[in-house]
Amino acid sequence: MLSLIICSRTPRISGELEKNIAETIGCEYELVVIDNSKNKYSIFSAYNEGVKRARGGALCFMHDDILYKTANWGGEWRKCLKTKI
Repeated sequence: MLSLIICSRTPRISGELEKNIAETIGCEYELVVIDNSKNKYSIFSAYNEGVKRARGGALCFMHDDILYKTANWGGEWRKCLKTKI
């Protein structure tokens, strides 16, 4: 499973991003969203908190302001790592 660790400037990530990930990732995943709306974390400490919460065998750190355009990007990433996630 791929753990997507997202440091968010809002309490939740946008529905558009959530839907985009679901429609494009192409593998089993979990979302680990760190709410940084109150600037409690630096980006580094937010990602470290995400690592503590993650359950997947591989980690993907990302921002909350992107959208994926490549279908099956998670499956392709898994091939590059040559690991089962």
